Amino acid sequence: MTPAGLSLTSTFHHRTRPASQAVIVALAFYLFAGTIEASLIRIVQPTEMELDWVSDMVLSAALGTAVYLWLHLRATRLALTEREREQLVIQTQLSLAEGMQRRLLPPVPLPAQGFEWAATLTPAGSIGGDFYDFAEPSPNVRVMLIADVSGKGISAAMALTLLRATFRNVARDTTDPAQLATRMSRAFYGEWHGAPYVTCVIARVDLSERMLTYVNAGHPPGLLVRGNGGRDLWEGGPPLGLIDGADYREECLTVQAGDVCVLMTDGVTESFDDLSSSFSTLVAGIASRRPRSAANICDTLMSRAVEGSGPHGVHDWTDDRTVVVFTLS
Repeated sequence: MTPAGLSLTSTFHHRTRPASQAVIVALAFYLFAGTIEASLIRIVQPTEMELDWVSDMVLSAALGTAVYLWLHLRATRLALTEREREQLVIQTQLSLAEGMQRRLLPPVPLPAQGFEWAATLTPAGSIGGDFYDFAEPSPNVRVMLIADVSGKGISAAMALTLLRATFRNVARDTTDPAQLATRMSRAFYGEWHGAPYVTCVIARVDLSERMLTYVNAGHPPGLLVRGNGGRDLWEGGPPLGLIDGADYREECLTVQAGDVCVLMTDGVTESFDDLSSSFSTLVAGIASRRPRSAANICDTLMSRAVEGSGPHGVHDWTDDRTVVVFTLS
């Protein structure tokens, strides 16, 4: 059959389908009305005048029911169509927001003077509140940020834009983690007044001096792993933007060859709540494996975190997960 013939056949079927469906529905209601009418006649046993009344009543009821069902079905279809359109708009917006959020993440610094970096982020949904960033203010200095914005969804993703811009702008003026945290916290409080707020770790690495200086702003502690043990990175202050006029304390640590520094968000630490051993022991074990590289440690830790069951007693738990690692060989 020619394409024109196929088109005519398709058009014919498309136009005749509603007609055939209408005939089927009409016959169904006719049979239904006839059955109801016969049942009423057997029960009521009407006179000849009442028989006409019964027939009219059954016919009217059947017609009214048909019209009601048709209107209800039509309204339902319109509502479903409108909801599908709304869902399509929302999914499109989420997809755009996800792409924008991914573009905010920077490449990791290149290896230098024995230091090597790696970072990975796995959001719980399309978009999340986790973030990491790097700044290179000078050839011998790297500044790292790992952060978690309170809240979820689009509002948290919007806050990440301000977080990234503020971090990079302030890092142009100072690389001191305590000053960075203080100035960023004041900027966020002035903008958000405590909601949302940001937990984070800001770390400065001096490559030539092999010195790590960090501030922890209400964030899960990072780990500086050396040998079979680890040191928690607690020193700091409250979350950024939560308290007006907050001050922060920093800590300086010497980094040695073989050390591994791991920074992570609570989506990682909480995924290991079922561990029988300490989290530092787990990280130390992963860091001791071969081949030993920042990327391998980062990927292994993230894989274990994704497989973790989460906090005790919480069903269907999920959260954004982020890991930032640097090693010194």
